[in-house]
Order: sequence, then C-alpha cells, then structure tokens
Amino acid sequence: MDIQVYRPKQFCDMTRDYRLLADGVEIGLLKPGETQTINIPDNTKALLAKIDWCSSQEFLLPELRERKLTVKNSFSSTFFKSLLPALYYITIGKNKYLKIESGA
Repeated sequence: MDIQVYRPKQFCDMTRDYRLLADGVEIGLLKPGETQTINIPDNTKALLAKIDWCSSQEFLLPELRERKLTVKNSFSSTFFKSLLPALYYITIGKNKYLKIESGA
C-alpha cells in the first residue's frame, strides 16, 4: 500500500531526519518540510517514527482513515514554547516525542 507522508518544518529537529519504521523495519527517511510517497508492506500492523533514542507511539494501520500521514514533534514548532517540555520529552516522555497523525 502506498501512503503519502508529510513532515512539517518545525524549529526543533530542523537539522535532523526522522526514520519511519513498519513493524520495526525502516521504510523511509523524512526531512523537514518534505512530502514523500512511501510503500508500506501489505501485512504491516503498525508504524513508528524515530529520531535518536526518542520515538512516537505506535500508529496502528487500522486507524489510517486516509492514505495520508503527518509526522511531527509533539510539543512545539517555536523555540520559546519548546524550552520547558523538551526536558520531559527527551527523558520520561521519550516514546511520545514524535506524533503520527492520520490525514494532512
């Protein structure tokens, strides 16, 4: 199945790429401001986005309403709003640092 994946430009992580994994296997690399069409194997159950030691929660494919996804960091797109939550998201909330949303 082909899906369209969009990663908006955000201040945080603007120089780093996100990796998209399907059931633990890397299927794509997302750069800031980029939209890609990615082929997902038909038997895939869940997607995950990763950056360094942080990741998103698993996105189950039955939750896919359209064939479009948005992958972004969870807390902010501006420097000043990102200062306080950043400590949480790189420690305790490391598995909620990124967010995968259906539709775009």
